[in-house]
Amino acid sequence: MDIGQKIKILRAKKGINQQELADLINKTRTLISHIEVTSKVNYYTLSEIANALDVPVEYFTDDNFDDNIAAEAGVHYSNLKDKVIKLEREVELLNEIIANQKEIIKQLKERLK
Repeated sequence: MDIGQKIKILRAKKGINQQELADLINKTRTLISHIEVTSKVNYYTLSEIANALDVPVEYFTDDNFDDNIAAEAGVHYSNLKDKVIKLEREVELLNEIIANQKEIIKQLKERLK
């Protein structure tokens, strides 16, 4: 079963529609539909979907990962969640660096005038 089908089935089991899932991860319903049809999704978005649906990312990526294992994978899932939180913080820091770099460039351009 591919990623899109797994998302659709799990979403249905949880009783939420595409728009509700999209709202949970701050994406569009169109994107959720596209992912369910094509199974094309980046890891960050997939991890957001997994978090919203209360399963580890491996639920979608590992063909041998069944519902029983997913229910018992709390420890592994928390490790993954910690990694996602760390990556999100790194993205924030990189965005701050970019903003600082832009400000420095702006100031240098003003001095050159």
